[in-house]
Order: sequence, then C-alpha cells, then structure tokens
Amino acid sequence: MMISGLSYYQPLYNIETQSVNVTQSSESNAQEKSSNNQYELTQDQKMQVIELQRRDLEVRTHEAAHMSAGAGLTTGASYSYQRGPDDKMYAIGGEVGIDTSSGKTPEETLKKAAQIKRAALAPAQPSSADLQVAATATNMEIDAKMEIQKNQNQETKDKTEQNSQNSQSSQDTSNYLNEQRKNPYNSALNSNYMPTNIGSF
Repeated sequence: MMISGLSYYQPLYNIETQSVNVTQSSESNAQEKSSNNQYELTQDQKMQVIELQRRDLEVRTHEAAHMSAGAGLTTGASYSYQRGPDDKMYAIGGEVGIDTSSGKTPEETLKKAAQIKRAALAPAQPSSADLQVAATATNMEIDAKMEIQKNQNQETKDKTEQNSQNSQSSQDTSNYLNEQRKNPYNSALNSNYMPTNIGSF
C-alpha cells in the first residue's frame, strides 16, 4: 500500500521553461547569461521559482515524516518532478510504500497496525491517501484486538475446565480418604485382600 504525498502541484502562474529569444543586441546585453550560465528571470518567473521551492520543501518534508514514523515498514520515497523556469527540477508530488500485511501473531499485528497509523498520520497535513492507510491500520487494530480477546477467552475457558477437572479429582480423593478414616477395614473387604501373618511365634 502506498502512503501518498500530496496532491499534485497546481502552479498559480503559467510556467514556461523555454529559453528566452533575444532579437536585439541591447536586449541581449540586458538578459545575457549570468555568471552561472542561466538567463535572468522575470519577476513572474522568480515568483514561480519561489513557489516551486516551497512546494519541493513541503513534499520532501511530508514524505520524510512518513519514512521516519514508519521506519522498518516503509520504502524510500519516490517523487514526481517539474522543471522550473530556472531549469531546475522540483518535487511536486511524492509517495512512500508501506507494508500493511498482518503480523505473525495478533499481538504483533496490533503493534504493527499502530506503527502504520502513526506513519500515515505523521505529516502535519495528511493527504486523502494517508487517511485511507490510517483507516486500514485501524481495521487491522480492531481485528487484532478481537483475535487477542478470542484467544484470552479460550484460555480462560480451558483453565476453568482444567480447574473443574482438578476440583472433581480432588473431591473424589477427599471422599475416598474420608471413607477410609471412617472405616479402614471396609476398603480391605472390598478389594482382593489377602491377610498375612506378621511376627508369628
């Protein structure tokens, strides 16, 4: 299952990534490449770059929160990029994979579901996909708790039956011993008793 990053970026400005055509030498001097071999950006393009930088930081922070909280269950983040007017690539969307399989025992599943939920809800603003993963984790928790309760009920029932059998066995032994105390010769008469002489002179 994937924990989605954020919905894809919708820029407030039209982003044109084509290079500027320079027709006159005076314009060529004004918009000549800067020292880092890029054209000077217009004010709108600078605003677009600022917006893309903000989005890139937001996406990377969002996915890092998932990976941190889901350590051991998550994969690395994968990003969708957009080229800005400054010819750099900016992350505008992302996702992190997470293992939502059950554990080997109900207790392990319960622990795993709690971590999945923490990972899904870790970002400051969880996406709709994040909320779906959290709901899946909640269902895993409920199922695991029901299984744990079922196992505990079965153990209690087994112990009760064992105690009942032990109690009955103890009661039978107690009754037998009480009967022996009342009439010790009675059991000798009811068994294959063979008298033996001891110490004959």
